[in-house]
Amino acid sequence: MDTSPSVITREAGTSAPTVRSARYRPSLSHVAIAFAVVLAFVLNYLALQGREATTLVAIADSPIAAGSPLTPDIVRLVPLRADFEGLDHLMGQADLERLEGWIVGRSVREGELIDRSLVIRPGAGDGLRTMSIPVAAEHAAGATLVIGDRVDVISMVGEEPVFVASGLEVVSIADTTQTGLSAAGPYHVVVGVSPAQALALARAIADGSLEILRSTGADALEEEQG
Repeated sequence: MDTSPSVITREAGTSAPTVRSARYRPSLSHVAIAFAVVLAFVLNYLALQGREATTLVAIADSPIAAGSPLTPDIVRLVPLRADFEGLDHLMGQADLERLEGWIVGRSVREGELIDRSLVIRPGAGDGLRTMSIPVAAEHAAGATLVIGDRVDVISMVGEEPVFVASGLEVVSIADTTQTGLSAAGPYHVVVGVSPAQALALARAIADGSLEILRSTGADALEEEQG
């Protein structure tokens, strides 16, 4: 008897086993971990970029005398880190173009950073003059005055306080009392004045007794007295 396996049996016994492919499906936790890694990389990159970012600010190219007009040739632009404290107060390239011709209100050392509050508009308008009133910050509305405010000035005459000027427009402010700025000194409020107001203020400054009140939006002093 022939015991040779049949063709069907040989094929069935010798054929290679079927291999089923299994697809890998990442779990939700794996996706979350991958996302966290990418996010950390991006945040770290942005932080490094922020620390390395710089902006151009103006410094005195040589000593600048008080009263000098602001011109491009007396300053130069240097890069400063974008996270520098007080950067918002410093003069940048756009400020130089906008404020060219304005008056530097005090002397500036060579290499000193130029704060925008150091420059004064060259004229107050309406034929008025400009005058700087040196006063302690706590006697100038708590150093909260801004350009365009209206102010009244009180001084002591004998033992009585009197208004020596009222309704003056604030033209500029030089606050060098804050830490982080380029210099240290008193608080100066620059106002537009008539000749008579200038003389009255000069006497009050000489007496060393001054109080500046914000009167923006208030009734005129003459109306209050009447």
